[in-house]
Amino acid sequence: MQSCALCTLARTVSGSKGITLRLKASGTIPVEVDGILPETVLGLSVNEICALKIHAGKDVVELGEVFDVTVDGNEALIFEGDLRHVKHIGENMTWGLVIVNGDAGMHLAQHMKGGTLVVNGNLEPRCCCEMSGGTVIVNGNAKAMLGSPLPGNNKGMRGGLIAVFGSVGSRAGEGMRRGLIAVSGDAGDFAGANMIAGTMVVFGKMGLNAGGGMKRGSIVSLGGTERVLPTFLYSCLYTPVYLKLYLKYLSDLGFAVTKEMLNGPYRRYAGDMSALGKGEILILDKP
Repeated sequence: MQSCALCTLARTVSGSKGITLRLKASGTIPVEVDGILPETVLGLSVNEICALKIHAGKDVVELGEVFDVTVDGNEALIFEGDLRHVKHIGENMTWGLVIVNGDAGMHLAQHMKGGTLVVNGNLEPRCCCEMSGGTVIVNGNAKAMLGSPLPGNNKGMRGGLIAVFGSVGSRAGEGMRRGLIAVSGDAGDFAGANMIAGTMVVFGKMGLNAGGGMKRGSIVSLGGTERVLPTFLYSCLYTPVYLKLYLKYLSDLGFAVTKEMLNGPYRRYAGDMSALGKGEILILDKP
């Protein structure tokens, strides 16, 4: 089942039926659910799902020891509870719909390739790392390194959409190669650092040192920033036509887009001149 972002938002409000995994008890022991995906569990019975193997700390256990499982349809895979220590939700996901009702742990949507993942809560660090497709909607805040590369790699997000209806921590979009990240709140320092390509739109205030080391791509700050790195050169004041298309699309997703944002003008800075220098930072020029 393929799901567009707009349809997913509508279903999130009205409620989706499917396989629900409700965490029995929250704690500090990490639980890893890689491999528990719509493509692997939809259509299975409760007993078959409970018998699937997952990691809890150093042990391999049956899923039924950690989660209460109910089956009430075939629309979505639903996780519920305080899931801050539940890692790898939606990792390698290729299709379908996953809904997380609660805060989610590290490595959510890592290497995601397709489908839609909705989080009705906050994200821990290092989520959506190296995702190449699909849609992630976060109805909360995300901590550091959203869409960043994994340790030892230099390419982060390679495609898809991340829509955060809250704020994000430092280094969001680091090493971004393709795709779109949209943030309704503020972004921490080093947003889009070492960006290779792609687009990042921040509706709130952007932190320091955004775009440091970026080669190509666009970082759009609608709420302004205290400082642009000196390795970015001021180009002009203009209203980019392509940005209107992005903003209209984000407006359809539920972002608060104003006429001022649509019509500009924007201050354009080219950089990072210490790297290839073909990227840009666009800052809405407010009176």
